[in-house]
Amino acid sequence: VCAGTLNGLSVTGDAQHQYQTLHKMYNNCEIVMGNLEIVLIDHTQDLSFLQVSQGNVGGNTAGRTHQADSPHCPQTIREVTGYILIAMNVFASLPLQNLRVIRGTQFYEEKFALFVLLNYNPNTTHALRQLGLNQLTEILAGGVYIEKNAQLCHVDTVEWRDIMRDPRLEPLVRDNGKTCAPCHESCGGHCWGPGPEDCQK
Repeated sequence: VCAGTLNGLSVTGDAQHQYQTLHKMYNNCEIVMGNLEIVLIDHTQDLSFLQVSQGNVGGNTAGRTHQADSPHCPQTIREVTGYILIAMNVFASLPLQNLRVIRGTQFYEEKFALFVLLNYNPNTTHALRQLGLNQLTEILAGGVYIEKNAQLCHVDTVEWRDIMRDPRLEPLVRDNGKTCAPCHESCGGHCWGPGPEDCQK
């Protein structure tokens, strides 16, 4: 269990400082008590500490010194009790493939449990391309807002109403990636990515 944050979009220091803070707080964490806020992280930063790396991706950095099959391998974030904020980052994918539940005990902007905004650099090709929340099946309270992520795919192919427990809320998903691969034919049109392993559960 680790503590979350309540900073919103106000960040202190540069991208390197943001990354070091994130690493210190969430390395080897399974349940975030509070909010998971990932803001202003560069494409060069290694976020694999947020989950067990299933292979040797890139160099051997701090937080990934254990093999995935080791009995002492790091824990991975499975639950966030508050909200998740993903904003102004330029990494390609979000390593939260084992996240199952967002409880929504706190909201971002008073009503959102998942808020994803402006995750691209207009001057380069670096951008968030996949949410990859393949195991996410429950948002117990609060809504979903995913907007202005220029290259983010497979967010309008997710049936958010199956995940959100509050039937009064409409998911706000607009102005994201335009040239996206279709879901795999086995997914019935609902997926987190283009492969057969990305079908929405």
